[in-house]
Amino acid sequence: MIGRRALGRHEAARRRVDQLDRVWTALGHSLHLLVFILLVVTVVVDGMSWQVVAFALAYSSGRMIPQRSVWIALVLATWVLLFVRGESAVYLVFALFFVVLGVFRPRVSVPLVFVMTGLAVYGIARNVGWTVGGIIGPIIGALVAIALGLGFRMLRVEAQAREEESHRAGEMQERARIAGDIHDTIAQGLSSINMLLHSIEGQISLLDATTLDPGTREQLGRQIRLAQTTAQENLLETRRIIAALQPSPMMGADLPVALARVASSTAMGQAITFDVDGEPRSVSAAVEQELVRIGQSLVSNIALHANATRGRVTLTFQPDQVVLDVVDNGDGFDMASMHELGLRTHRSREGTVLVDAAHPGQQLDATGLAGVLRRVKAVGGTMALEAEPGGGCGVAVQIPTGGRE
Repeated sequence: MIGRRALGRHEAARRRVDQLDRVWTALGHSLHLLVFILLVVTVVVDGMSWQVVAFALAYSSGRMIPQRSVWIALVLATWVLLFVRGESAVYLVFALFFVVLGVFRPRVSVPLVFVMTGLAVYGIARNVGWTVGGIIGPIIGALVAIALGLGFRMLRVEAQAREEESHRAGEMQERARIAGDIHDTIAQGLSSINMLLHSIEGQISLLDATTLDPGTREQLGRQIRLAQTTAQENLLETRRIIAALQPSPMMGADLPVALARVASSTAMGQAITFDVDGEPRSVSAAVEQELVRIGQSLVSNIALHANATRGRVTLTFQPDQVVLDVVDNGDGFDMASMHELGLRTHRSREGTVLVDAAHPGQQLDATGLAGVLRRVKAVGGTMALEAEPGGGCGVAVQIPTGGRE
């Protein structure tokens, strides 16, 4: 069911973020180990000095300095002092590249990496003279560090965005499910109570004075009217709660999330499922808006008119078009009735395709499927329809997108 699938997608996204977090933590430990090894090499080659101690203290104080920019400034300052003393300390820059890329955003970290590269080139030249290797080596190291650091950051940001999107979709679907449950239980129960009280009030009014004295009749009438008022007020409040739990489909959502909300927002709840095939991508605002409205109309038909117990909405992304399929197991209808709606049809391998309206105008707008067809044609699409009495109904809407948006 759609709620379980949404939960599964959210858990999968959460696992991806957790995996990237574990990789990031492991890289951090490896980075600290690399800095330690390079510092030991510096001590072995150039000997112990107060600069080594200063760098070690500055680097190890990272957990104690809450301002990361202050910590980086201390580390880089002591590193400059260290490589001024000896050539070996210059090679610490390759580890420090990743430290800087991990602390700052790209707009700060990338320029800072290039500044550090320039300092490293100068440090090597100062100790051994200007060489091709002394210039190209730090530059290549900086480019590799930038590619790896920014690539991993982009992966992590994308994974977090997918997790947040899955969480929002799952939250909206759960709210819609709760709204459906409230509608099917509390709201229906209050409506039944109200109708029952109205029936009892009518029966009491038919009793004659010998059966029920006027004082008792009046007292019972007041109590029944009070119960009716209470039930009606609670019913209205319940409906307000249901409306509040069902947000607007396009509110902060992309197309798959919006259609998932549409599919789960009816009184049928999870009986109407939603799936996505293909790789989701952005489409034009006009196509997105029309697809959501088309989905709302077709899903509403299932919930209100099809007498169905199950429905399925599928959004398929293809290279040059997007396809919306809506099927149900309801009563269906005779395809000949399409002509009575002022629509012409013809058979094709895709199914019975609605191609035109015999009488355009008011009749077209007043018909549910004709209204859907009008929206489809407005964005240059086609609509295929399959139905038979007692066999349910299937509608496939195909809208060209001209490749990736």
